[in-house]
Amino acid sequence: MTSQTSQFKLIGFDLDGTLVNSLPDLALSVNAALAESGLPQASEQLVLTWIGNGADILIGRALEWAAQHSGRQLKDEEFEQVKARFSVHYGENLCNISRLYPHVKETLEQLKARGFILAVITNKPTRHVQPVLKAFGIDHLFSETLGGQSLPAIKPHPAPLYYLCGKFGLYPKQVLFVGDSRNDILAAHAAGCAVVGLTYGYNYNIPIAESKPDWVFDDFAQILHIV
Repeated sequence: MTSQTSQFKLIGFDLDGTLVNSLPDLALSVNAALAESGLPQASEQLVLTWIGNGADILIGRALEWAAQHSGRQLKDEEFEQVKARFSVHYGENLCNISRLYPHVKETLEQLKARGFILAVITNKPTRHVQPVLKAFGIDHLFSETLGGQSLPAIKPHPAPLYYLCGKFGLYPKQVLFVGDSRNDILAAHAAGCAVVGLTYGYNYNIPIAESKPDWVFDDFAQILHIV
């Protein structure tokens, strides 16, 4: 099916946990920043439960955990310092051990070839978005990329989806969103867009089906069956 015969004209995608398994590099960078402040190291599985609301909240959750485990009271300036150091480390390790999930690249290429407009909507810091897409050779497939600082509001607020509707002259029902976390499902539902929930990403260790997306898929390529 091409975009001419599909209900959908635009397909939006979350980034971390949807297109890219970025957990290894995020955990590496969080731990490097914690270590510099003499704070304990967190497991990847624990870092996974902190992802999804942007870098500030990720570091906030990490420091809350570290303070509990070290018995230290952390000052505001320490928070700012760890946040800044995380940003530096992550900037250097964006795609060190991160990988695209299976079938992502070929599925995106097929969707683009069929005439769909593709976009990225992520809460990841905006300046890190393009470098990640470029590193995996998929940056040219997207007509718009929105990161955590691109607009005044981030997911679960529907603002990014409304922005895409306005920019490309579409109704919400013509937009399909694909994500892996509760924030993605909430944003899509609030905007009136259909949404796919992927089971393999980062959703605070809660099954994505509990957020009631329109479809639940284990494999990224399954998107091709519904568009």
